[in-house]
Amino acid sequence: MSLVTAVHLYVTDLDRSIDWYTRLLGRGPAAAYDEGENAHSAFFVLEGQTFLVLTWDPERGREIGGSVRLELAASDIQSEIDRLDRQRIQGGRVTRTRFGTEVYDLADPDGHLVRIGPAWTLHAIEGAV
Repeated sequence: MSLVTAVHLYVTDLDRSIDWYTRLLGRGPAAAYDEGENAHSAFFVLEGQTFLVLTWDPERGREIGGSVRLELAASDIQSEIDRLDRQRIQGGRVTRTRFGTEVYDLADPDGHLVRIGPAWTLHAIEGAV
């Protein structure tokens, strides 16, 4: 196994989360699934065949623990911060990682952590383990 196909987040308010992630990513969901009680999802294409899936589940969505972090690659952090400010996504902070890179950390409406920073490369993390 070597390909991440999806990051799946449970949310308490699907419409609110779709709006927030649409503003974050600069595009709306590519597909939606709505079938019966507790079966409402939205699918965002992150890259190629990798998806961000938001699923409405009030119980699971309340389980905030910081054990999940969605990391999105951006080459110019300040440009992304400025773009997010224009989209009314605020409240994040710039952090310098132990690898010497600057990243922007924020949380979505359900408390899931989101980090925007340079794309991961094996070279950047060699020796980190």
